[in-house]
Amino acid sequence: MKRYTIPTIFFAIGVVLQYTIYFSWVSFTLLTVSCLLLALFLYSLDFQKQESIEKQNQEPGTDLGSDPSPQADVVFDTNSSLPTESSNAEQEPKPKDILWKKDPVLLARESVHLEERSLFCETVKEFPFPFLTEKVTSIQYVYYDGKEFKECYWQKAGMMVETDDNPVEWEEYEEGRVRELLPAISFDKRKLYIPLTMNAHLFGFLCFSTKESWNESDIQSFWEKSTTISEKIMAKKEYFKVTKHPVSKLFNVSHFYGMAKSEFESQGKVTLILFKFIDTNFQSEIAIGLNLLGKQNAVLGLGLYQLEDNLYASMISNDRLDDFTEFFKQFIEELDSLGYPSEVALGYSNKSIPGIKFDVWIKAAYKSLEESILYHAA
Repeated sequence: MKRYTIPTIFFAIGVVLQYTIYFSWVSFTLLTVSCLLLALFLYSLDFQKQESIEKQNQEPGTDLGSDPSPQADVVFDTNSSLPTESSNAEQEPKPKDILWKKDPVLLARESVHLEERSLFCETVKEFPFPFLTEKVTSIQYVYYDGKEFKECYWQKAGMMVETDDNPVEWEEYEEGRVRELLPAISFDKRKLYIPLTMNAHLFGFLCFSTKESWNESDIQSFWEKSTTISEKIMAKKEYFKVTKHPVSKLFNVSHFYGMAKSEFESQGKVTLILFKFIDTNFQSEIAIGLNLLGKQNAVLGLGLYQLEDNLYASMISNDRLDDFTEFFKQFIEELDSLGYPSEVALGYSNKSIPGIKFDVWIKAAYKSLEESILYHAA
């Protein structure tokens, strides 16, 4: 308390002078505030000093008189390995990566919308246009979705660069010519537009840029060379129609039986799993998401097959069944937490049973699925 004598004396002297010489409420207020601030400052010094004393008392090894026994030196055994983490950290489970990076329903719908664009991009990347002459400085690959033209690749010599869906900047005359499946040269003669077309179907176009100028004699050679890309796109589109479902873009039922027969006759050990989603308004989107994420995480093999409206199948290698089970459990849990609750009935059949036939293998999976559906109904 000796510290607070100074502000007390200072305040008392100030009050006496106020009443003796001249009293003013302004000066009295200033005197009171200054004395209080001085008292608070002295109090903070006492508080800091008390904290430092408590810390010193809590530090190990500072009070040597309390334990007369000498401290043993720490000896490290160089032959034994030291744990890099504490035992508590080892017991805690590792956090799982979030499967859905965005809304699963929107992601599924976007993937369906971008399926044909992906087919176009894969084709031009696999079969890029050769640089026939040094006159060409760059090539722009543009995809046509039936309504708009969107850039997807840009090529400089042997370098292919994937781009965003940038809209095309051109004149109405150039766009009109391409929509009519005809080549066009820009007004400044620096760009040559060659449509990618086959059987009256427009897939997109190639835009050749030059620092010189294009003329009509250049069109024929470039147009002939572009037919290779158009043929490859058409072939992939036809294969896509034969193997994929027209709405969900998953493998269709006819492709399933062909692949299932091939897998059954092979030496590999696989399990056929059937999926039927129950009590949800987003069966198709959930199946598309399962297919998309399952292939990304390498637990779904080639992907899902759509057998009926709400019935899907997959053939999974037996050595990946544990990984798939863990993945599928997390998949359903995240759907529930995101507001897309769903129950799923599962049927399965393993072809490792001795003497099993192909039709029995398929029927066993359907029978297992029916039992699962009845279990959920009960």
